[in-house]
Amino acid sequence: MPPAESKITLQVLWQSADSIRVTPFKEGSVLESTIKTSRTCPFHSGLVAERAREVLSILARAGSGAPDLLEQLVAAGRAIWVDLLPAFLKEKLQEARGRNLVLHLDRQLVSIPWELLHDGEQFLGRRFRLGRLVSVDGERAQPLQRRMEGPLSALIVADPSGDLPAAQDEAREVERILEDSPSFGSVTTLTGRVSLRTFRDELLRHDVLHYAGHADYDQASGEARLRLADGHLSSRLIEQLAGHSDFPGLVFLNACGSADATHALSAGGNPLGGAAGIASALLLAGVRHVVGTLWEVRDSVAQHVARSFYRSLGASETIGAALERARDAVAGAWGEGSLLWADHLLYGDPTWRIEPPSNLTFDDMDVLDGLEARYRAELFSEDASRRLLAAAMLLRLGDKSVAAAVRRDMALLAAWFSPQASRRERRQAALVVQALASAAGMCPVEAPDDLPELSAVTALLERLTG
Repeated sequence: MPPAESKITLQVLWQSADSIRVTPFKEGSVLESTIKTSRTCPFHSGLVAERAREVLSILARAGSGAPDLLEQLVAAGRAIWVDLLPAFLKEKLQEARGRNLVLHLDRQLVSIPWELLHDGEQFLGRRFRLGRLVSVDGERAQPLQRRMEGPLSALIVADPSGDLPAAQDEAREVERILEDSPSFGSVTTLTGRVSLRTFRDELLRHDVLHYAGHADYDQASGEARLRLADGHLSSRLIEQLAGHSDFPGLVFLNACGSADATHALSAGGNPLGGAAGIASALLLAGVRHVVGTLWEVRDSVAQHVARSFYRSLGASETIGAALERARDAVAGAWGEGSLLWADHLLYGDPTWRIEPPSNLTFDDMDVLDGLEARYRAELFSEDASRRLLAAAMLLRLGDKSVAAAVRRDMALLAAWFSPQASRRERRQAALVVQALASAAGMCPVEAPDDLPELSAVTALLERLTG
């Protein structure tokens, strides 16, 4: 693995309509490191909101093919830079030598187009590999997050409402790229008329979601939503599932205006009102990284960005570098002045990269030996669930002697069979049962809903341990 890249970390918290609290952290440090400076600064919220609407208006005209808008975008981004940031912060960013910038933002501030602030020489999102994080209330429970070790399983959902045929072409291309990359494993593709139930169930089974469809905004509830064949996945539903479901670690939303509060902003609403956006809802639910869009994105551009992004990410580049290459690819194909490169943005740490699969460079037997050694070590873990799953994997590798290890943790396995168990726990129970059944020469269960009686599992253990 390449060494970890340094990053600049900056926290910006909403104090009131007239002030923000800015905390820059030492370059290369994490958020928990010692604070260098913290200041409460004047903040012209009304002026910033007006400028943000202007930026989105420019992007909308650029998306429709209007030419010669680069100077206008520079002027609007420069105005926000001047109106929003205090002098000491401008100096810090201009003096920074690192390429990675992390912004910890209150929800009231996430709809500001930070990537398009202009320091007089360059846009902030072109100078830095910029990733946003949403700061949360200290009383909010922190969600569990996936470990995201390769190979990653991926879910592709394209044209779920049945009216975006070009999205299906994007799905096929992304599927080919992921299947050719050793950083990705199984790929599930759903195209055309995807129901909310199917989407919700499949979403929680995968490490990565690529969504190519519609995002819209419900004026009545003030919620951003992803459109499906028979309903919507709303930010409120995501928040309801938080803490009870195992969300993907990476979500790529090739959906028009999937960044927080974009639709409220375009409708003339208050972009600094803390509207519940899809991106922040996913982050607060446990998703590590979200790639979204600021405005409507052309089908050809969406496909171009996805192709470049996944090729770079699958080649072990950081996620910030992967999105940077995608922007460069769009600028190279359509020109810097098209502004089409400005549409996508990143939520999450830009220095993250996929950890390659164990023993990736060895031949097949060496890979199996490495996996076996890993699972044997996990048989002695203090975590009973890891012991159970390790025993199941060793059974699948052909070692029937570890059936006795399953008996040691039968109490936990019984809990996974309980009606009160989560779907993830029932999936884990199904994995153990499948391994036991296969080792005993019987047909394994097909899904968590097909779990046998616990007494049948006990009988399997008796059969294997003799």
